[in-house]
Amino acid sequence: MTRETVIASFVIRFVRPAAGIGTLNNTGLDNGDEAPNLRIAVRHIQGGQERRFADLDDAVDFIRDEIQLLERD
Repeated sequence: MTRETVIASFVIRFVRPAAGIGTLNNTGLDNGDEAPNLRIAVRHIQGGQERRFADLDDAVDFIRDEIQLLERD
């Protein structure tokens, strides 16, 4: 039996908060804490779920988990 192609589409938005919420220094990092001052929103198109993250690794884990769920079906 051949396996069907699994399609998973995601929209990833990188949002920098407005001034006053946090500012970027000349290295692109917020206040020297080694974390980018960005917020990441990931929307899974087929499932309609949207999650927000402060860490890119967490966003990638969400995408990976959604793909694994699709592959199980």
